[in-house]
Amino acid sequence: MPSISPTALAALRAALSPSAAVYLPEEVGYSTKRWAVNAEKPAALVACPVTSEDVVQILTFAQSKGPYSAQEKIGFVVKSGGYSPSGTSSSEGGIVIDLSVKMHDIRVDPTAKLIYAGGGCTWGQVDAAAIDFGLATVSGMLDHIGVGGFVLPKSCWLTGQHGMVIDNVVQMTVVTSWGDILIASQSENSDLFWALRGGGGNFGIVTQFVYQLHEQRPQVYSSALVFPPPMVGPVTAELNAWLSERTCSENALVIYTKGPVMVLHLVYNGDPEEGEKKFERFKKLCPVRDISGSIPFTKLNTLQNAHTKPGKFGLIHASAIPAVSSGIPTEFITTTFSSWLKFMQQHPAIENVVALIQLHHPDKRCSVASDATAYPSRQRVYDLKLMMQWTDPGFTWEAQDALERLSDVFNQAHEKHFTSDVINTRLCSHLDENIFTSAEIEARFGDNYQRLVEVKNKFDPSGLFGEWFMSC
Repeated sequence: MPSISPTALAALRAALSPSAAVYLPEEVGYSTKRWAVNAEKPAALVACPVTSEDVVQILTFAQSKGPYSAQEKIGFVVKSGGYSPSGTSSSEGGIVIDLSVKMHDIRVDPTAKLIYAGGGCTWGQVDAAAIDFGLATVSGMLDHIGVGGFVLPKSCWLTGQHGMVIDNVVQMTVVTSWGDILIASQSENSDLFWALRGGGGNFGIVTQFVYQLHEQRPQVYSSALVFPPPMVGPVTAELNAWLSERTCSENALVIYTKGPVMVLHLVYNGDPEEGEKKFERFKKLCPVRDISGSIPFTKLNTLQNAHTKPGKFGLIHASAIPAVSSGIPTEFITTTFSSWLKFMQQHPAIENVVALIQLHHPDKRCSVASDATAYPSRQRVYDLKLMMQWTDPGFTWEAQDALERLSDVFNQAHEKHFTSDVINTRLCSHLDENIFTSAEIEARFGDNYQRLVEVKNKFDPSGLFGEWFMSC
């Protein structure tokens, strides 16, 4: 990779906002942590912008343009929350444009029910700012995840009532490859706005997001029930009975985690006394542990933090299972739980593998047309994630293959226990340029792919922000 030109670097520092910062490896402030240790790479330069204009200058520097011609062209990545386990927010010998350090201003407009969040904000910061006004938006299930990466299609606690994260974005401020600062919304640069909602960070750097807010009570009811392996079947049967009649305010997670146990985490976004009654049926199954009660809404997105603590080696795989009227086949749960347990026993180097099935009510996410945003997967599905963490560096070389083998077991159970007409539930979330080929990306975006190519050609024809959707 090219070295950093002292002359160009001095010019960059002079051009940036007074509170912006640029760090070389030997300087204090250079180190910036990621969720997964294996995602950290040694950058040549870490740049921490404050404004969109700062981002323009950093991109100009990276492209060896204007006053920075003394600097050879150099690669760059953008970091928001740093949650990408594959390292897409790290750069080996390039520039990290780290939005999380300085770019986290938040403003709430309670009259318009909008929240303006800087590109480096976390969902915890967004939740805390909005709830002060009795409002909330659809946010991440972990409070330390950045808003930037999570504007990709995700389903969360409020998805059943208000749709996906991308359905609640109303405006973005975007820095383009040629240095323009654009507003993307339904009324301005609507094609770019369409592409960004589901198409990933392939069109520019988003420095501010504006989200739609909704009325939100300050307290919700949460019930985390822990069951031993012999109870997996009976719990699934009761879960399916509940799924057939629950409302959009009732949500659940099924979690396989170390113990080994299956955790059923239930949430009712309503009166706590009503929530107690709604979930009483599960308590009658005699969980070995019951953590239930009214909690602040802002705590909701912290409850899964224990399963995904930062600072370890980690990988994530994502897929989905059909959300059908008959529920989740009991055989699917018992088979995958057994396979997961065997996998854990065979790999003692793994600290934990969490299998997470997100049972958010699917009606609202499915009410949006498949071509309304770039994200085409509007089927009735439940998201399924496998999150693996370990601390032994020696295991890192085999970790990817190991998790893929476990993922294959889940996929095989999916094909075996669901009918053929609902098996094709491939998701476009957690996509990664280092993993997927152009053909796979095209298959996943389906009929929306060609329009994404057109937007890419319009806003980033040189492929500055990655190779996705590049025309041949």
